[in-house]
Amino acid sequence: MAKKPSITGILRLTSDQLKRIRKRVANGGHVDQMQEVDALVGLAKEMADRQLAGLESPADENDGSVQDGDEAKD
Repeated sequence: MAKKPSITGILRLTSDQLKRIRKRVANGGHVDQMQEVDALVGLAKEMADRQLAGLESPADENDGSVQDGDEAKD
């Protein structure tokens, strides 16, 4: 069975792949589309952050209706 990669290894691999994608887009004469590539990468990051946040906090701890620093009033 293959060894499960560490999160650090996955992040390094992802970073390297993004660098290659950006370089290929730029070298392919599509510099004008870099903004769209960056927007898609930003969207993917936001989605990953939300998924990670959901994994890190128990569902019953906070349903999202109370923001940090806010206290629920009875």
